[in-house]
Amino acid sequence: MTLRSSRIATVVALVVAGVAAIAAIAIDLRVLPEHPDPPMSSGWSGVLPGVAMLVPGALLLWRLPWHPIAVVLTGFGTLWVVDGLASAAVNLAWYTDRDAWWAPPAFWFFTRLGSVLLLPIVLLLVLFPDGRLRRGAWRVVSVVAIGLALVMPFAFLFAPAAALVADEPERAAMLDAFGSWSTDLPLPDPAWSVILGAALPCLAASLVLSLVVCVSRRARASAEERAQLRWLVWSGVVFVGSLLIYPLVPTVVVDVLLAVTIGLMSAAVVVAVTRYRLYEIDRLLSWTLVYAMLIAAIVAVDVLVVLLVGSAIDDRVAMLLAVVAVTIAYAPLRGRLFAFANRLVNGRRADPYAVVSSLGDRLDRSPHARAQLDDLASAVAEAFASPYVRVELDRPAGTSTDAAPLVAEHGTPTARPVEIPIDHGGQVIGRIRMEPGRRPVGSERDRRLLGDLVRLAAAAIRNAELGRELQAIRERLVVAREEERSRLRRDLHDGLGPLLGGVKLRLEAARNLAGRDPSRSLALVDAAIDDQSAVIDEIRRIVHDLRPPALDDVGLVRALRQQADRLTGPGFVVCVEGDLLSDLPPAAEVAAYRIVSEALTNARRHSGAALVEVRLEHDERMLRLTVRDDGSGIPADAVPGVGLRSLRERADELGGTLEIVAADGGGTEIRAALPLASQPVAEPSADTEPGPGRDPDHDPRRAARPATTPEHLEAPADA
Repeated sequence: MTLRSSRIATVVALVVAGVAAIAAIAIDLRVLPEHPDPPMSSGWSGVLPGVAMLVPGALLLWRLPWHPIAVVLTGFGTLWVVDGLASAAVNLAWYTDRDAWWAPPAFWFFTRLGSVLLLPIVLLLVLFPDGRLRRGAWRVVSVVAIGLALVMPFAFLFAPAAALVADEPERAAMLDAFGSWSTDLPLPDPAWSVILGAALPCLAASLVLSLVVCVSRRARASAEERAQLRWLVWSGVVFVGSLLIYPLVPTVVVDVLLAVTIGLMSAAVVVAVTRYRLYEIDRLLSWTLVYAMLIAAIVAVDVLVVLLVGSAIDDRVAMLLAVVAVTIAYAPLRGRLFAFANRLVNGRRADPYAVVSSLGDRLDRSPHARAQLDDLASAVAEAFASPYVRVELDRPAGTSTDAAPLVAEHGTPTARPVEIPIDHGGQVIGRIRMEPGRRPVGSERDRRLLGDLVRLAAAAIRNAELGRELQAIRERLVVAREEERSRLRRDLHDGLGPLLGGVKLRLEAARNLAGRDPSRSLALVDAAIDDQSAVIDEIRRIVHDLRPPALDDVGLVRALRQQADRLTGPGFVVCVEGDLLSDLPPAAEVAAYRIVSEALTNARRHSGAALVEVRLEHDERMLRLTVRDDGSGIPADAVPGVGLRSLRERADELGGTLEIVAADGGGTEIRAALPLASQPVAEPSADTEPGPGRDPDHDPRRAARPATTPEHLEAPADA
């Protein structure tokens, strides 16, 4: 059996069922208004359960060649619809033309072949969901259940016609009027009485056994399989329970109950396919069912409009004009119904401009990035009718490196979402995880719309997030500035102030003793000179904390080499390589010096390294530092300490980046990139290279900075 033959069978079944359904409903519309209680069931009583079985069955048969569940649903769904046409045709012949040629075959089909229409319930219960009978003892039970279900079809197909209508005078009269094709088997009448009497109990026993088989599948099933079976078991219980009240209610109620319960069985298959992804055709089935229900509703409304207008107007010409007028007036409503169904199935993707415009308005009104992320998730869900959308946005690089990404969700999470990256400026800054909905996001137009939504929201969200980070940086800068001022005030007030005060007191005392006790006065002057040395040392310490003087005296590379020389000792060697950089921005110089110094200190204290290599490179835009050691490295589960965080913060303050990675061959490698000023960096030259013998007063860097010698310092006001 091939896919081609399966699809040909699907088309044939749909055509046959479609023609039969239209004919049955048309006959009902002609017969039922004048004869609301016909002798046979109405045509709709077979069409409704037939369509409920045929739609999922046809979709399954189209995608899964000759799958047993698909064959059962498609085949018996078609039989149900044709049975509805047969019953409607018999009613029409009974009231209009009892000699009609179609009456005998229709009467035979309804009274005899219609007896097989409950067999699919048994087959669904014993075959669902994989289309195979259970193994072992349960296979025997399944075969027995199917055998019991075949008793009624056997009895109605081969019993004498008179025996079938013995207790129904009206149908006996119809048998006399229409006759019946002979399919009798030559069995004694008592045997047929026993078989016909056992038909209904056998059917009930078959349904109970098949329901037990279906329930037994849940025992060793996975969670997803149990969810797939749950709805079928529930609908099977409802169907079997409804059989108990059939003898107690009128025929029309039986028809309604039968249509509803069989519809529930088919709906259980639909739920298993759509909600729990059985057979992987859930989206195709979902939007097909929605469109089918919409078309059925519109056709029903159209027919109702025609009937109402036709019954109110007797003149045919006036009725035709009235129908045309009503149809024209009704056309906008029909268009709105189609638009509503299209939006229900496809979302708002049919009007991409409205989707993008709506998202833009919502982004403008949103106060912060998280709200904008919620807006993007809602817009994607609405545009593509997606039941679940999750948007994740990574934090901007170099701002909150360790922070978790921003997340927004819309709907209920599903087991298998599709992931779509969010690209902004050629860089992936996040991702969208979404359930594609009833119709997948597959066309080029859909992808363009999704890309437009993502680009629009990504720019707004990234700008909002960068604005938030910028505000946080400003706040940190203000706090750092005030903390630095407070530290400097403490150093001046608590350290330098008392020293200068002590010098002043000694000098005053020496002046007072100069005339009376010259030797003691000289001793006080000597003590004051010693105190002045402590003052100078304190000033140097404060100046070094503000900015290492070596940067101004010898430049960044030589200052780092001096620092390396101080740290180098037995078993620990530091090598510094790089150009002799000049005219660097002061902030970049200090940050580079501090980053390398902290990295060298950490390597000496914690890494166990014997060799540390420092490399400095630069171009017109960026200063790059690399510090590599051959130590033990940083464990993957290590928590960053204050030192490592300070390295990142110094790079972040300048808008740079810092990476800490495992070095090739072992050890740790720290890479930092610090942005420079927009002007090109001057090439090193003999005129600008700092070194011994050079007059520091002609250093352009010192000329641009305030003097920090003791004579230029003013004492604090409260010293």
